[in-house]
Amino acid sequence: MTGTSPPVRYAHGKDGRRIALMSLGRGPALIEVPHIQMSHLHLEWQLPAVRRWCQAITQRHRLIRFDNNGCGLSSDQTGDFSLDSLASDILTVVDALHLDQFALFGRITGGLPAIVFAARYPERVSHLVLWNSFTDHARHGGQARMKAVLGLAASDWQLFTESISQAALGWQDGPAARTWAEVLRAASSQPRFLQYLDARKTWDVRPIVSQVRAKTLVLYDQANQLVNAERSQELASFIRNAELRAIDSDTGVPGEGAIRVIKDFLGTAAPSTVILPELTRRENEVVSLLVTGASNQSIATQLSISVNTVIRHLTNIFGKLGVTSRSEAIAHVLTTSRHRITDNP
Repeated sequence: MTGTSPPVRYAHGKDGRRIALMSLGRGPALIEVPHIQMSHLHLEWQLPAVRRWCQAITQRHRLIRFDNNGCGLSSDQTGDFSLDSLASDILTVVDALHLDQFALFGRITGGLPAIVFAARYPERVSHLVLWNSFTDHARHGGQARMKAVLGLAASDWQLFTESISQAALGWQDGPAARTWAEVLRAASSQPRFLQYLDARKTWDVRPIVSQVRAKTLVLYDQANQLVNAERSQELASFIRNAELRAIDSDTGVPGEGAIRVIKDFLGTAAPSTVILPELTRRENEVVSLLVTGASNQSIATQLSISVNTVIRHLTNIFGKLGVTSRSEAIAHVLTTSRHRITDNP
């Protein structure tokens, strides 16, 4: 992957919002929920660490990145920064891509709408990864250091973006912090960011976080001066069987060690092409798309067949594999020893 930004497409929501997104790689889908009001798809791509993260995770997964409504390349149709609205951005993206099931990766503040979505749609979220996230604004934004940094947003926009970037990187990487500060200034205007901060005061996922049923990994960056183990431990304690890990970042995004942990957590990746001897060529094509989380409509579109034909193939596939559901079929493909996998180069 080079510094040339991949193409951006737009997902159109029923309420008129238009969400800018990138779809990279092939395999089971991983939806990256951005750091709210701090993402810009094109400019982030200029950061080598972001490209390294994308290149590593797309070796066996399809990574979907997007800018939340009113941020970066996404047009603002609602001016709403409630958790419900931000969770709706996720729904807009996955519905536009016809994804039935996928993993979610919530970056910092993006972890909260990811939690809301996972609690609301448990059948759609297979895994939940939370990076430097927290349960509520009072515990995060109310701590002395964070409160001081956020206070700069109203008085000196440039100093705020420079300071929060430096603090997040541990005050060690000046050039990367300056680049991140440029991303933040392009991602949101000062008035819009202040509007977001005001809305964020009501953020609290504690009433619903225990409803999350997806397998969950909570990560926190030991070098980030705005993160602490206590808030991450608290978050993990609310989610049944959540795994908590301390990890180091690569200038603000998952580094090599963190990526290994995330890959291990996500488990066996789907093959690019499934070849099960008991299935026909077309049925193997259907299964290859099924394990990526594609819906019946998406499979039909990609194979240029009707949805009814997809349903007929799935009925035959379920019978041959001895399963009764999509999730059982996916589990069979990922775990059975009776198949051969061919990876795309």
